[in-house]
Formats: sequence, structure tokens, C-alpha cells
Amino acid sequence: MAGIGWEFTKVFTYNGTSYTDVTLESQSPAGTAFAILGATNHYLYLGHDSKFDMAIFDLDIVGSLGALTWQYYNGSAWTTFTPASSRYALDPDDNEGVAYAFDKDGTEVFPVNLLDGWATNAINSVTKYWVRVSTASVSIAPTIKRILCRPIAAYTTSKQVFELLQLKNITNTTDFTTATVPTKDTVETYINEAQSYIDMNTRKSWRPTYVHDEAHEFNLNGFKLDKPDCFKIQSLKIWNGASWDIKAQGRKNDYFLVPDTGMVQFARYFLLPARFTSYNAPVWRWGGGEFTQPIKVSYLAGRDINTDSRQGGMVQDICKKMAAIDVMRSADFGNIAVSGMDRVSGGEKISAWQEEIEDRLDFLTAFEVF
Repeated sequence: MAGIGWEFTKVFTYNGTSYTDVTLESQSPAGTAFAILGATNHYLYLGHDSKFDMAIFDLDIVGSLGALTWQYYNGSAWTTFTPASSRYALDPDDNEGVAYAFDKDGTEVFPVNLLDGWATNAINSVTKYWVRVSTASVSIAPTIKRILCRPIAAYTTSKQVFELLQLKNITNTTDFTTATVPTKDTVETYINEAQSYIDMNTRKSWRPTYVHDEAHEFNLNGFKLDKPDCFKIQSLKIWNGASWDIKAQGRKNDYFLVPDTGMVQFARYFLLPARFTSYNAPVWRWGGGEFTQPIKVSYLAGRDINTDSRQGGMVQDICKKMAAIDVMRSADFGNIAVSGMDRVSGGEKISAWQEEIEDRLDFLTAFEVF
């Protein structure tokens, strides 16, 4: 499954004069923390071989920054865009601001459909798809331990689809490009659509999924997260009647995650505002405080397709064949693909792949016990 990963393939910091390559530091959770955005003319550059729509930040020292400016390269100039956390900066529940500002571990989602014309660019002589961020002011410069990435094509690559279709000898290239029909961007869109279909059918994911402020009732015995395969809780807070109390993770602190079960267990008891009791009060409400759904938890879920030895290869094969079917059905490129398959016609190949896809999706479908 080479070519797919949860790491940015290149990360630079820029101090107004020179670039520093911090790729290895950003890829390793045990690496040396590095500072970013120490002044208003500093930038953090995030680069990948393919387009991406998420960056996950693990901080060592939290920052205190002014307004952030996010930009992408549109083929001719750097263009400012609004990332997801700023587009939905007000929580409809209580108008609490949620824009990410490097003031905690967090996730930023990039609405790729709004990054019109996103193109590769050479930064410090390295050509990638880039997103960069700067700040209007600095009180405390944050330091970062690790940055994770979610590529648009997370389950397979356009090159693997190209190889499945046996197009190398026909086109004398090794991958889809901006000049092929469909283009590399279009094939990656096919892959992204296939990924969504796989996630919907299996109710699981093999790419990072960010869940923001999922609401739960309070239970002294803990509670189960809605999404399976949580690998990191980014925040947990409890409503005290006037504001949200942010709780600390860890057995020595307030709560901890049990990844195998998806359960969040409380490490100690909390004194919540008392619920008014009566003889006909439901038993399940006793001890829960007076507020309904007083817990909000934000977390990251999903399996790493590269390390899931049981199902990762199967998921990649499904996604690859789904994208290949879309390529074969495309008006201009389909005839070339079919002509390279002398033993099996294009229609027969599509039918066989579709049958394999459905069989394997049925096998992967999770069965929930309530």
C-alpha cells in the first residue's frame, strides 16, 4: 500500500528570510518539537504530493496568536481562503467560538471544493500541493510535536488505478496527468467518492475522521463514542450551567479513552449541579446533574489503512476497482482502457469488478449489537 500515508510529504517553516525543513519532525510523535509563526512575516507550509483536506496538530507549547490567514496556490498567485473551523465559527448550541488558533491540539479541515484551481507550486525548490498559514500578531509562538494529514485519495492512489487498468504500455506513462482524460485530479475525485461509499456501507473508516463536539449524557460509568476506532480525544468538556469546564485527559486526571471498546471512562467523580429529584424521576437520570447532554467531546477516529493487516488491503482493492470502473466509463479514456484488455472486454471486466466489490463490502460491513 505504498504511496498512502497520514503524513505530509514536506513541511517547511519560513522566518521571513529562509526556509527550514521540519518534515521529519512533523512526521514523528517522538521527534523534536519545532516553533512556528514567531512573527507576522512567518509562515508554516504544509505540502503533499496530492491534494489534501485535513491537518491534525499535536502541540508541545500552546500558542497565543492573532487572526490566522490561510492560503493556497491557484496556479498564479497565493489565494486566501476560509477553512472549515472559521466558516462555522459559532456553535449553534451556545454561540461558542470554535475557530482553530493553535491554542490547543486540534484539527483544521480545508474545503477542497472551495479551493478553486488549486495547483502545485515550487516552494524552496520542492513542488507539491501547498497550504500555508500566517498570523496577524504573536503573543506566544506555538511549538508543534506532530502534524498529520488526510489526503483526498487516502485508500489508493491514481497511479495504482493506472496500473490496474494496464495503461503503461498504451500511454507510455506511469500515472494519470493533467493532460490525460480523465486527468489525475478527476481520478482522485473518483477515489474520494469511492471512499465515501465504502465508509457509508461499512460504517467504518480507514482515514482520519474529525468529530466536533459530539453530545452525550453524563454517566458515572462512562459513555461510548458514536464513531468506532477513536485514536485521539482532542477535548472533553462538561457544562456547569454557565460555561464549559474543560477536563484533562489521563488516568491521573479526569478521564481516559479505552480504544478497544470506544469507551470514555471517568477517572474520578464529578460534582455536577444537582438535578431536582422527585419520586417519579427516571432512575437513569439519578446522579447525572440537572442538565441534559452536558458533555461535549471532540475526537479523531479511523483506522490506518497501512497498518490494518486484516482489512486494509481489501479496502484498498475495493476503492481501486471502484475508481477504475469510473475511469473506464469516462467518455474519452474508456476506449483506450478497453483496447488494452484483449482477453476480457471492458463490460465483462466492469461486471466482474462490481461483483467483487459488493461481495467484499458485505464482508466488511460491521454488525452492531445494541
